[in-house]
Amino acid sequence: MRAVSITSPEPLIAGSMATWHCHIVLRGAPVAAGGCVKVAWDLRGESGYNAFPQATDPAGDNYASAEGPAGVELALEGYRSHHNRPPDDSGRALGDTESYDWRDLLGIHSSLNLHILAISVVAGRLEAGDELRVTFGDTSGGSAGMQVPGQAKPDWRHWVCVQRGADAPLELLGGDTLVVRPGPPERLVVVAPSIMAPDEEVTVASVALDALGNPVRRARIQFPPAEDETTPFDCPEGSNLLDRVRIEDERVGLAGESNPIEIVEDPPYRLYWGEIHGHTCLSDGGQRTPEQFYRWGRDTALLDFAAITDHDFGIALHDPETHWQMILDAARDFNQAGRFVTLPGWEISHAGMAEGEAYGHKNVYFVDDEPPFFNSSPYGGGRTGLDYVHIEELVDLLQRTRSDFMLVDHTSHMQTDWGRFVSGYTRLVEVYSFFGCSEAQDVPAPVGGGRIGEECTARAGLDRGRMIGFTAGTDSHMGAPAAYRETSFGHGRVPGLTAVWATELTRDAVFDALWHRRAYATRGERILLHTAVNGQMMGQELLLSERDEPRQIAIAVAGTAPVERVEIIHNGATLASFDGDAQWELGVEFEHDEPLAHLPAAPGLGYYYARVFQAGGGMAWSSPTWVLIPD
Repeated sequence: MRAVSITSPEPLIAGSMATWHCHIVLRGAPVAAGGCVKVAWDLRGESGYNAFPQATDPAGDNYASAEGPAGVELALEGYRSHHNRPPDDSGRALGDTESYDWRDLLGIHSSLNLHILAISVVAGRLEAGDELRVTFGDTSGGSAGMQVPGQAKPDWRHWVCVQRGADAPLELLGGDTLVVRPGPPERLVVVAPSIMAPDEEVTVASVALDALGNPVRRARIQFPPAEDETTPFDCPEGSNLLDRVRIEDERVGLAGESNPIEIVEDPPYRLYWGEIHGHTCLSDGGQRTPEQFYRWGRDTALLDFAAITDHDFGIALHDPETHWQMILDAARDFNQAGRFVTLPGWEISHAGMAEGEAYGHKNVYFVDDEPPFFNSSPYGGGRTGLDYVHIEELVDLLQRTRSDFMLVDHTSHMQTDWGRFVSGYTRLVEVYSFFGCSEAQDVPAPVGGGRIGEECTARAGLDRGRMIGFTAGTDSHMGAPAAYRETSFGHGRVPGLTAVWATELTRDAVFDALWHRRAYATRGERILLHTAVNGQMMGQELLLSERDEPRQIAIAVAGTAPVERVEIIHNGATLASFDGDAQWELGVEFEHDEPLAHLPAAPGLGYYYARVFQAGGGMAWSSPTWVLIPD
């Protein structure tokens, strides 16, 4: 008989409330009073972040029960491993929670935020061969059941560990898996190239998703070149044609319309869509491998490019060389010019923390197939080693390895200290993630909970003269880049996307577009956005001949829903706003003829960027065009 077996009486549907059973057969030495048996599984990044089991209310959600041998008194308690911190006098290192004990036993497939049901022995003892029967989602007292993960998966893992006494270490007893199936299809996502030439065939991809964004069916369709009856579209470079493709999938009974397609003769740039901030099981999500991450991005999110940015402290646990090589191998294997591009990278999570400082999370990206990895995070105690402490030391290390790299500030999670800006290498700032919008605090869906102050927002960086562009990402901890419904940490916001204007779909070209700030950010919608100031597109620099030289600002927007308004942001304030009149396309021409004021903190500099609002909550932010002002 197996030590651990997991079964469910009915198929488990993603996001539902259900019942499943865990049958445990004890092995080895007895479990004495004060000891316990623990069942763990991962729901971090799922719709059930707060759905750890409880054993006090039989009518409440997530009620769990257990039966054991006669004469043994048991007590049940549910919690998250991340919240089980050792006492201050334990001698354990910063952040060294119970999560790391499970990681020591289970390796990379154990999340650093497991849900745990602890079955403690109050009286008597459990002997080898004794059986425990645990019911998760016991409905006998009126409970609706236990929360099933929001993501469908063929291998939802459960593990059982034993502590044979109150102070005994965890011992792995065994594990098993359940299958979580997607729900019925509810939404058809249709994706087409954003830019194409008139004589090109159109490859359109569609994915039918359930209510939680799980793929149910995928398809690709080839269309002939567009006809001339398409809609005129006034972009800053001239009048082009605009088209959209509508698909009806009879297999799932759904219809969907593609993102707008701009038809351009000899386009100098193409527009590509990506997610450059996401995590795998090598980080602290425990959800998917690097290969599964990229496969989701390419085949489900229908991205053009993606980057894994696992936390440095996760990569550094136990075997950083092997973990880093896994990331690099996946990036190399999935990088296919013209179809899907990958960027190697990682998240710098705690630079400065080892010496009591913290100045914000940053992501680092590379062009090379085999860039180096360095860790600065003290998380995990003696399980990790420190290669450096401060961000300036990392820059020195990377310069010495002659790596081509760039930095992107991740303002939406931790306090970004713009005084520790890495000039020359920090090219972009993440203006939106599932944490919310970090452009500023006076915007829709700002980063909440006091997580960042106004002085740490993206706009505060601009106002200090930090010449950066904008990106958006999901910061997925589910291993699912640009997932339709990202619910890590229970926030439940929509994903972010980064669009780049690149010459071709290759790693070099995408990196070049990001480096030169030819990029913009959206809240997951593939809004088509052009901006120019005196002919200089987003991210570029404009040198004025004199301070009072007029600036001609041109903006063209094609939405995935009716455009509500377009705003021009100039030097920290809204300069002008234009009503979209519920149209799906909007062109704006605006002359700013007042003498250009310097940024107070950065004499000689000014900036303009566009902010777009569309129906349904969609937003887009162009990278700023930077204006250099004569003395």
